[in-house]
Amino acid sequence: MTPAGGTGFGALDPAVWGTEAVRTRSVCDGPVDRELHQAWISRRLGTDTLALLVNACSATCVAALPPPHPRYHPAPHTGGPGLEQPPPSRY
Repeated sequence: MTPAGGTGFGALDPAVWGTEAVRTRSVCDGPVDRELHQAWISRRLGTDTLALLVNACSATCVAALPPPHPRYHPAPHTGGPGLEQPPPSRY
């Protein structure tokens, strides 16, 4: 979680934040005004499974995300080298 006060969410480093700016939240579509919770989730779109970065206003909004694709990490997460990945599956 990152507090919005003092953070320039309109001018971000894409290498750190995954985007150049965050203006609205992905879950409830409101403006980023008090704090930002970012989480990764895997979702199936057509024939592909994509890793999507979610901008949420609270842990409650992150918990309200739909379930990730079954063969990927089972819950929204913040990533990083310590994240344990599910075992590979056979098609």
